[in-house]
Amino acid sequence: MIFKDDGTIEYTLTRSKRAKYVRLKITRTKGLEVVVPQTFKKAWLPPILKKRTEWIRKAAKRLELPAKVDDLPALIPDKIVLSAIDREYSVQKVAAASIAAKLIEAEKIIRTASGLLSIEIDGEILLPDDVTEEEQAELLSCWLVRCGKEYLPEFLEEASQEVGIPYKKVQIRLQKSRWGSCSGHGTISLNARLLLLPVESLHYILLHELAHVRHPNHSASYWNFLITLDAKALEHDVAMQDAWKHIPFCFSM
Repeated sequence: MIFKDDGTIEYTLTRSKRAKYVRLKITRTKGLEVVVPQTFKKAWLPPILKKRTEWIRKAAKRLELPAKVDDLPALIPDKIVLSAIDREYSVQKVAAASIAAKLIEAEKIIRTASGLLSIEIDGEILLPDDVTEEEQAELLSCWLVRCGKEYLPEFLEEASQEVGIPYKKVQIRLQKSRWGSCSGHGTISLNARLLLLPVESLHYILLHELAHVRHPNHSASYWNFLITLDAKALEHDVAMQDAWKHIPFCFSM
């Protein structure tokens, strides 16, 4: 997906007004993306990529990216497992009229900003079959955020009570690169994708962010304090490097 048969590197070039230097990003959905300032000349890029080749290979291997785009897994899965709450949902593509007919019975009604509609009903997520897969993935992301807002605040409150660390408020979003964060004012933001992880990984992230209420950095003092909350914190932190393996392609970070 990144390295061609002739050894050259395939990438997407993105020019950004905010970029001050060249930045390389590798994701499961886009492969290698090179973000550059608007005045950057493409002719300057080859030596940069050559210098970073080994890093690119390692990052691609860690994400287990296929060699070809055609070998990527299906964007829309047949089922979604929310491991943290031990629930499984099948994903069905149906006519929009079928979705509309079941609105009253639906457990969740999902709408995107553009007006796309889907529902959750009886352990199934019904997606309209007359839209693109990217739009279906957007609906699934909206559904996941709804689930996150339903369950994650309760889990955070339980963890807060467990360790005796209060926080100001909680926000649930789909962060691009973080599982969670804590502001200097005690607001904790959690990634809705946490519901897709094993419960022990979710619990670690909750304690990780609560520890930041006391230590707003990753200093030695922070880690020493976190270990008092979770004796296996260092092991869990290493395991989180591979947490993406639990994330369906439609929710890829």
